[in-house]
Amino acid sequence: MRSLTPVAAALSLCALALPISIAGTNIALALLSATLLARARSDGRRILSIWRTEPALLALALYAGAGLAAAAMSSSPAASLHDTAKDLHRLWALGVFAAAISLEPEAPLRPVFGLSFGAIALFAITQALFGARPDGIMPRAHGFVHPVLFGEQMAIAALGGACVLLRPTLKASRGAASIFIALIFTALVLSQTRMALLSFLAGFSVVALLEPRARRWAMPALLVVAAVGLTWEFIPNGGRTISSLLAPYDPNNPHQARLALWDAALKMFRDHPLFGVGPGGYHRFFSTYHVGLLDGESGWGSAHNLYLHQLAERGVLGAAALLGLCATLFSRAVRAARSDADTRALWAAGATAAFLAMSLTETTFQNEQFSALLLLVWAWGTISLRSGRENL
Repeated sequence: MRSLTPVAAALSLCALALPISIAGTNIALALLSATLLARARSDGRRILSIWRTEPALLALALYAGAGLAAAAMSSSPAASLHDTAKDLHRLWALGVFAAAISLEPEAPLRPVFGLSFGAIALFAITQALFGARPDGIMPRAHGFVHPVLFGEQMAIAALGGACVLLRPTLKASRGAASIFIALIFTALVLSQTRMALLSFLAGFSVVALLEPRARRWAMPALLVVAAVGLTWEFIPNGGRTISSLLAPYDPNNPHQARLALWDAALKMFRDHPLFGVGPGGYHRFFSTYHVGLLDGESGWGSAHNLYLHQLAERGVLGAAALLGLCATLFSRAVRAARSDADTRALWAAGATAAFLAMSLTETTFQNEQFSALLLLVWAWGTISLRSGRENL
Protein backbone atom coordinates (compact mmCIF):
# COMPACT_ATOMS: atom_id res chain seq x y z
CA MET A 1 0.00 0.00 0.00
CA ARG A 2 1.50 3.28 -1.10
CA SER A 3 1.72 6.16 1.34
CA LEU A 4 -0.75 9.01 1.09
CA THR A 5 0.28 12.26 -0.53
CA PRO A 6 -0.45 15.45 1.46
CA VAL A 7 -3.45 16.21 -0.78
CA ALA A 8 -4.91 12.70 -0.38
CA ALA A 9 -4.35 12.82 3.39
CA ALA A 10 -6.10 16.20 3.67
CA LEU A 11 -9.00 14.92 1.54
CA SER A 12 -9.34 11.92 3.83
CA LEU A 13 -9.35 14.22 6.83
CA CYS A 14 -12.24 16.16 5.27
CA ALA A 15 -14.23 12.94 4.82
CA LEU A 16 -13.48 12.00 8.42
CA ALA A 17 -14.53 15.36 9.89
CA LEU A 18 -17.58 16.24 7.79
CA PRO A 19 -20.20 14.03 9.50
CA ILE A 20 -18.96 15.07 12.93
CA SER A 21 -17.80 18.67 13.29
CA ILE A 22 -17.97 21.94 11.37
CA ALA A 23 -14.87 23.19 13.21
CA GLY A 24 -13.00 20.04 12.23
CA THR A 25 -14.29 20.41 8.69
CA ASN A 26 -12.97 23.96 8.39
CA ILE A 27 -9.58 22.92 9.74
CA ALA A 28 -9.48 20.07 7.21
CA LEU A 29 -10.51 22.43 4.40
CA ALA A 30 -7.74 24.84 5.37
CA LEU A 31 -5.19 22.00 5.34
CA LEU A 32 -6.50 20.82 1.97
CA SER A 33 -6.18 24.35 0.60
CA ALA A 34 -2.61 24.56 1.86
CA THR A 35 -1.64 21.23 0.28
CA LEU A 36 -3.22 22.30 -3.02
CA LEU A 37 -1.29 25.55 -2.91
CA ALA A 38 1.92 23.58 -2.47
CA ARG A 39 0.89 21.20 -5.25
CA ALA A 40 0.21 24.14 -7.56
CA ARG A 41 3.95 24.51 -8.08
CA SER A 42 3.84 21.39 -10.26
CA ASP A 43 0.13 21.11 -11.17
CA GLY A 44 -1.00 24.73 -11.21
CA ARG A 45 -2.14 24.72 -14.84
CA ARG A 46 -4.11 21.52 -14.33
CA ILE A 47 -5.86 22.94 -11.27
CA LEU A 48 -6.81 26.11 -13.16
CA SER A 49 -8.07 24.01 -16.07
CA ILE A 50 -10.28 21.99 -13.70
CA TRP A 51 -11.77 25.16 -12.27
CA ARG A 52 -12.35 26.74 -15.68
CA THR A 53 -14.10 23.70 -17.14
CA GLU A 54 -16.33 22.68 -14.20
CA PRO A 55 -19.87 24.02 -14.84
CA ALA A 56 -20.90 23.49 -11.23
CA LEU A 57 -18.31 25.99 -10.07
CA LEU A 58 -19.71 28.58 -12.47
CA ALA A 59 -23.27 27.82 -11.33
CA LEU A 60 -22.24 28.16 -7.69
CA ALA A 61 -20.39 31.40 -8.43
CA LEU A 62 -23.53 32.80 -10.11
CA TYR A 63 -25.56 31.75 -7.08
CA ALA A 64 -23.11 33.55 -4.80
CA GLY A 65 -23.20 36.58 -7.11
CA ALA A 66 -26.99 36.68 -6.91
CA GLY A 67 -26.68 36.64 -3.13
CA LEU A 68 -24.26 39.57 -3.19
CA ALA A 69 -26.60 41.53 -5.47
CA ALA A 70 -29.56 40.82 -3.16
CA ALA A 71 -27.48 41.89 -0.16
CA ALA A 72 -26.47 45.14 -1.81
CA MET A 73 -30.11 45.95 -2.60
CA SER A 74 -31.48 45.02 0.82
CA SER A 75 -32.47 47.41 3.59
CA SER A 76 -29.56 46.10 5.72
CA PRO A 77 -26.63 45.56 3.32
CA ALA A 78 -24.05 45.01 6.06
CA ALA A 79 -26.08 42.29 7.79
CA SER A 80 -26.94 40.62 4.48
CA LEU A 81 -23.35 40.69 3.25
CA HIS A 82 -22.33 38.91 6.44
CA ASP A 83 -24.81 36.15 5.64
CA THR A 84 -23.49 35.68 2.10
CA ALA A 85 -20.18 34.49 3.55
CA LYS A 86 -21.79 31.05 3.60
CA ASP A 87 -22.00 31.18 -0.21
CA LEU A 88 -18.26 31.83 -0.41
CA HIS A 89 -17.65 28.91 1.96
CA ARG A 90 -19.52 26.59 -0.42
CA LEU A 91 -17.61 27.95 -3.41
CA TRP A 92 -14.34 27.41 -1.57
CA ALA A 93 -15.29 23.85 -0.60
CA LEU A 94 -16.35 22.81 -4.11
CA GLY A 95 -13.27 24.39 -5.66
CA VAL A 96 -10.78 22.57 -3.46
CA PHE A 97 -12.73 19.29 -3.58
CA ALA A 98 -12.95 19.28 -7.39
CA ALA A 99 -9.25 20.02 -7.79
CA ALA A 100 -8.00 17.69 -5.06
CA ILE A 101 -10.07 14.70 -6.16
CA SER A 102 -8.96 15.14 -9.77
CA LEU A 103 -5.33 15.19 -8.63
CA GLU A 104 -5.77 12.25 -6.23
CA PRO A 105 -8.57 10.03 -7.60
CA GLU A 106 -7.43 7.07 -5.51
CA ALA A 107 -7.63 8.86 -2.14
CA PRO A 108 -9.22 6.35 0.30
CA LEU A 109 -12.44 8.26 0.85
CA ARG A 110 -14.69 5.17 0.86
CA PRO A 111 -13.24 3.52 4.00
CA VAL A 112 -12.85 6.89 5.73
CA PHE A 113 -16.49 7.77 5.09
CA GLY A 114 -17.47 4.33 6.37
CA LEU A 115 -15.49 4.80 9.58
CA SER A 116 -16.75 8.33 10.24
CA PHE A 117 -20.42 7.71 9.43
CA GLY A 118 -20.41 4.39 11.28
CA ALA A 119 -18.85 5.84 14.43
CA ILE A 120 -21.21 8.82 14.65
CA ALA A 121 -24.24 6.60 13.92
CA LEU A 122 -23.28 4.22 16.74
CA PHE A 123 -22.83 7.14 19.11
CA ALA A 124 -26.21 8.62 18.14
CA ILE A 125 -28.00 5.30 18.57
CA THR A 126 -26.63 5.16 22.11
CA GLN A 127 -27.92 8.69 22.69
CA ALA A 128 -31.45 7.72 21.70
CA LEU A 129 -31.64 4.37 23.47
CA PHE A 130 -30.01 5.35 26.75
CA GLY A 131 -30.84 9.04 27.05
CA ALA A 132 -34.35 8.62 28.47
CA ARG A 133 -36.22 11.86 29.20
CA PRO A 134 -38.29 12.41 32.37
CA ASP A 135 -41.48 12.83 30.30
CA GLY A 136 -41.03 9.39 28.71
CA ILE A 137 -40.52 10.76 25.18
CA MET A 138 -37.76 9.02 23.27
CA PRO A 139 -34.90 11.49 22.62
CA ARG A 140 -33.89 12.03 19.02
CA ALA A 141 -30.56 10.66 17.83
CA HIS A 142 -28.44 13.60 16.72
CA GLY A 143 -24.71 13.03 17.23
CA PHE A 144 -23.16 16.46 17.66
CA VAL A 145 -25.60 18.41 15.45
CA HIS A 146 -29.32 19.18 15.25
CA PRO A 147 -31.45 16.02 14.81
CA VAL A 148 -32.73 17.21 11.41
CA LEU A 149 -29.22 17.79 10.09
CA PHE A 150 -28.13 14.47 11.54
CA GLY A 151 -31.04 12.64 9.93
CA GLU A 152 -30.20 14.14 6.55
CA GLN A 153 -26.54 13.15 6.96
CA MET A 154 -27.69 9.59 7.68
CA ALA A 155 -29.92 9.60 4.58
CA ILE A 156 -26.88 10.47 2.45
CA ALA A 157 -24.80 7.81 4.19
CA ALA A 158 -27.48 5.13 3.79
CA LEU A 159 -27.60 5.82 0.05
CA GLY A 160 -23.81 5.38 -0.07
CA GLY A 161 -24.09 1.99 1.59
CA ALA A 162 -26.86 0.96 -0.79
CA CYS A 163 -24.72 1.93 -3.77
CA VAL A 164 -21.84 -0.21 -2.49
CA LEU A 165 -24.24 -3.16 -2.35
CA LEU A 166 -25.30 -2.51 -5.92
CA ARG A 167 -21.84 -1.81 -7.34
CA PRO A 168 -19.37 -3.52 -4.99
CA THR A 169 -15.70 -2.89 -5.72
CA LEU A 170 -14.45 -5.80 -3.58
CA LYS A 171 -15.86 -9.24 -2.79
CA ALA A 172 -16.01 -8.30 0.88
CA SER A 173 -17.92 -5.08 0.16
CA ARG A 174 -21.42 -6.56 0.31
CA GLY A 175 -21.15 -7.94 3.84
CA ALA A 176 -19.57 -4.78 5.22
CA ALA A 177 -22.09 -2.61 3.37
CA SER A 178 -25.03 -4.62 4.77
CA ILE A 179 -23.83 -4.08 8.35
CA PHE A 180 -23.15 -0.42 7.59
CA ILE A 181 -26.65 0.16 6.17
CA ALA A 182 -28.29 -1.51 9.17
CA LEU A 183 -26.34 0.74 11.53
CA ILE A 184 -26.94 3.93 9.55
CA PHE A 185 -30.61 3.27 8.93
CA THR A 186 -31.18 2.59 12.62
CA ALA A 187 -29.64 5.97 13.42
CA LEU A 188 -31.79 7.60 10.73
CA VAL A 189 -34.97 6.09 12.19
CA LEU A 190 -34.01 7.15 15.71
CA SER A 191 -33.38 10.71 14.54
CA GLN A 192 -37.14 10.85 13.87
CA THR A 193 -36.47 13.09 10.86
CA ARG A 194 -39.41 12.52 8.57
CA MET A 195 -38.14 14.25 5.44
CA ALA A 196 -34.77 12.52 5.74
CA LEU A 197 -36.58 9.20 5.49
CA LEU A 198 -38.57 10.33 2.46
CA SER A 199 -35.48 11.88 0.85
CA PHE A 200 -33.71 8.53 1.18
CA LEU A 201 -36.59 7.01 -0.78
CA ALA A 202 -36.32 9.77 -3.41
CA GLY A 203 -32.59 9.20 -3.75
CA PHE A 204 -33.00 5.45 -3.96
CA SER A 205 -35.64 5.90 -6.66
CA VAL A 206 -33.11 7.74 -8.83
CA VAL A 207 -30.51 5.05 -8.08
CA ALA A 208 -33.03 2.40 -9.21
CA LEU A 209 -33.61 4.27 -12.47
CA LEU A 210 -29.86 4.41 -13.15
CA GLU A 211 -28.85 0.95 -11.93
CA PRO A 212 -30.90 -2.04 -13.21
CA ARG A 213 -29.76 -4.21 -10.28
CA ALA A 214 -31.48 -1.79 -7.90
CA ARG A 215 -34.91 -2.08 -9.43
CA ARG A 216 -35.83 -5.31 -7.69
CA TRP A 217 -35.14 -3.56 -4.39
CA ALA A 218 -37.43 -0.62 -5.11
CA MET A 219 -40.53 -2.22 -3.59
CA PRO A 220 -38.69 -3.56 -0.50
CA ALA A 221 -37.26 -0.06 0.04
CA LEU A 222 -40.76 1.43 -0.17
CA LEU A 223 -42.08 -1.14 2.31
CA VAL A 224 -39.26 -0.40 4.75
CA VAL A 225 -39.98 3.33 4.60
CA ALA A 226 -43.69 2.65 5.13
CA ALA A 227 -42.93 0.38 8.09
CA VAL A 228 -40.77 3.07 9.69
CA GLY A 229 -43.52 5.65 9.18
CA LEU A 230 -46.01 3.29 10.82
CA THR A 231 -43.63 2.67 13.73
CA TRP A 232 -43.36 6.40 14.35
CA GLU A 233 -47.13 6.48 14.87
CA PHE A 234 -46.82 4.37 18.01
CA ILE A 235 -43.45 5.04 19.66
CA PRO A 236 -43.28 7.91 22.23
CA ASN A 237 -41.75 10.51 19.90
CA GLY A 238 -43.67 13.58 21.00
CA GLY A 239 -46.03 13.60 18.03
CA ARG A 240 -43.38 13.55 15.30
CA THR A 241 -45.55 11.36 13.10
CA ILE A 242 -46.31 11.51 9.41
CA SER A 243 -50.06 11.55 10.13
CA SER A 244 -49.64 14.80 12.10
CA LEU A 245 -48.51 16.47 8.89
CA LEU A 246 -51.58 15.26 6.99
CA ALA A 247 -54.18 16.33 9.55
CA PRO A 248 -56.37 19.40 8.90
CA TYR A 249 -54.40 22.58 9.49
CA ASP A 250 -54.29 23.69 13.10
CA PRO A 251 -52.30 26.87 13.88
CA ASN A 252 -51.56 25.47 17.33
CA ASN A 253 -50.06 22.25 15.96
CA PRO A 254 -46.26 22.72 16.10
CA HIS A 255 -45.77 20.00 13.50
CA GLN A 256 -47.65 22.08 10.93
CA ALA A 257 -45.71 25.29 11.56
CA ARG A 258 -44.09 25.06 8.14
CA LEU A 259 -47.34 26.16 6.48
CA ALA A 260 -47.12 29.51 8.28
CA LEU A 261 -43.41 29.77 7.49
CA TRP A 262 -44.06 29.17 3.79
CA ASP A 263 -46.86 31.76 3.82
CA ALA A 264 -44.51 34.36 5.30
CA ALA A 265 -41.88 33.57 2.65
CA LEU A 266 -44.37 34.03 -0.16
CA LYS A 267 -45.52 37.35 1.29
CA MET A 268 -41.92 38.58 1.47
CA PHE A 269 -41.42 37.58 -2.16
CA ARG A 270 -44.63 39.34 -3.18
CA ASP A 271 -43.39 42.58 -1.64
CA HIS A 272 -39.78 42.23 -2.88
CA PRO A 273 -39.98 40.14 -6.07
CA LEU A 274 -36.69 41.03 -7.77
CA PHE A 275 -34.03 40.88 -5.04
CA GLY A 276 -36.00 39.70 -2.01
CA VAL A 277 -35.47 41.04 1.51
CA GLY A 278 -31.76 40.17 1.39
CA PRO A 279 -29.77 37.18 2.71
CA GLY A 280 -30.58 36.71 6.38
CA GLY A 281 -33.62 38.96 5.97
CA TYR A 282 -36.17 36.21 6.60
CA HIS A 283 -35.27 36.29 10.29
CA ARG A 284 -35.25 40.08 10.45
CA PHE A 285 -38.64 40.48 8.75
CA PHE A 286 -40.49 37.41 9.99
CA SER A 287 -42.33 39.18 12.80
CA THR A 288 -43.56 41.73 10.26
CA TYR A 289 -45.19 39.05 8.15
CA HIS A 290 -46.35 36.77 10.95
CA VAL A 291 -47.75 38.50 14.02
CA GLY A 292 -47.57 36.55 17.26
CA LEU A 293 -45.81 33.39 18.35
CA LEU A 294 -45.38 30.30 16.21
CA ASP A 295 -44.61 27.14 18.15
CA GLY A 296 -43.60 29.36 21.05
CA GLU A 297 -41.17 31.48 19.03
CA SER A 298 -41.48 34.96 17.53
CA GLY A 299 -38.37 35.05 15.32
CA TRP A 300 -37.83 32.30 12.75
CA GLY A 301 -34.71 32.33 10.61
CA SER A 302 -35.72 29.65 8.13
CA ALA A 303 -38.73 29.15 5.89
CA HIS A 304 -38.12 25.37 6.10
CA ASN A 305 -38.17 25.18 2.32
CA LEU A 306 -34.97 26.08 0.50
CA TYR A 307 -36.72 27.19 -2.69
CA LEU A 308 -39.25 29.46 -0.95
CA HIS A 309 -36.54 30.73 1.39
CA GLN A 310 -34.44 31.84 -1.57
CA LEU A 311 -37.47 33.50 -3.18
CA ALA A 312 -38.05 35.45 0.03
CA GLU A 313 -34.42 36.48 0.61
CA ARG A 314 -33.01 36.75 -2.94
CA GLY A 315 -36.06 37.23 -5.12
CA VAL A 316 -36.59 35.76 -8.53
CA LEU A 317 -32.95 36.26 -9.58
CA GLY A 318 -31.59 34.39 -6.58
CA ALA A 319 -34.15 31.62 -6.91
CA ALA A 320 -33.29 31.24 -10.59
CA ALA A 321 -29.60 30.99 -9.67
CA LEU A 322 -30.43 28.31 -7.09
CA LEU A 323 -32.46 26.30 -9.61
CA GLY A 324 -29.62 26.61 -12.12
CA LEU A 325 -27.18 25.27 -9.53
CA CYS A 326 -29.50 22.39 -8.60
CA ALA A 327 -30.03 21.49 -12.26
CA THR A 328 -26.27 21.53 -12.90
CA LEU A 329 -25.47 19.34 -9.90
CA PHE A 330 -28.20 16.83 -10.70
CA SER A 331 -27.62 16.60 -14.45
CA ARG A 332 -23.88 16.13 -14.10
CA ALA A 333 -24.29 13.55 -11.34
CA VAL A 334 -26.73 11.56 -13.49
CA ARG A 335 -24.41 11.82 -16.48
CA ALA A 336 -21.49 10.54 -14.41
CA ALA A 337 -23.54 7.64 -13.03
CA ARG A 338 -24.52 6.58 -16.54
CA SER A 339 -20.98 6.67 -17.88
CA ASP A 340 -18.95 5.55 -14.86
CA ALA A 341 -19.53 2.12 -13.29
CA ASP A 342 -17.90 3.11 -10.01
CA THR A 343 -19.97 3.15 -6.80
CA ARG A 344 -19.18 6.77 -6.10
CA ALA A 345 -20.86 7.99 -9.29
CA LEU A 346 -24.11 6.26 -8.40
CA TRP A 347 -23.89 7.65 -4.86
CA ALA A 348 -23.46 11.20 -6.14
CA ALA A 349 -26.63 10.92 -8.23
CA GLY A 350 -28.69 9.45 -5.38
CA ALA A 351 -27.34 11.95 -2.84
CA THR A 352 -28.12 14.91 -5.11
CA ALA A 353 -31.68 13.67 -5.64
CA ALA A 354 -32.10 13.23 -1.88
CA PHE A 355 -30.86 16.78 -1.31
CA LEU A 356 -33.38 18.18 -3.80
CA ALA A 357 -36.18 16.33 -1.98
CA MET A 358 -35.16 17.30 1.56
CA SER A 359 -34.96 20.94 0.44
CA LEU A 360 -38.76 20.93 0.18
CA THR A 361 -39.02 21.11 3.97
CA GLU A 362 -35.58 22.30 5.09
CA THR A 363 -32.87 24.81 4.20
CA THR A 364 -30.00 22.51 5.14
CA PHE A 365 -27.93 23.60 2.13
CA GLN A 366 -27.35 26.84 4.02
CA ASN A 367 -25.58 24.86 6.72
CA GLU A 368 -21.88 24.77 5.79
CA GLN A 369 -21.33 21.33 7.30
CA PHE A 370 -24.08 19.69 5.25
CA SER A 371 -23.37 21.58 2.03
CA ALA A 372 -19.66 20.68 2.23
CA LEU A 373 -20.57 17.02 2.75
CA LEU A 374 -22.90 17.04 -0.24
CA LEU A 375 -20.33 18.80 -2.43
CA LEU A 376 -17.57 16.35 -1.46
CA VAL A 377 -19.77 13.36 -2.33
CA TRP A 378 -20.76 15.09 -5.57
CA ALA A 379 -17.22 16.05 -6.57
CA TRP A 380 -15.96 12.53 -5.83
CA GLY A 381 -18.77 10.94 -7.81
CA THR A 382 -18.38 13.15 -10.88
CA ILE A 383 -14.62 12.78 -11.22
CA SER A 384 -14.99 11.04 -14.60
CA LEU A 385 -16.40 14.25 -16.07
CA ARG A 386 -13.25 16.16 -15.13
CA SER A 387 -10.59 13.53 -15.83
CA GLY A 388 -11.39 12.49 -19.39
CA ARG A 389 -12.49 9.02 -18.26
CA GLU A 390 -16.10 9.47 -19.31
CA ASN A 391 -17.37 6.74 -21.63
CA LEU A 392 -14.25 4.64 -21.09
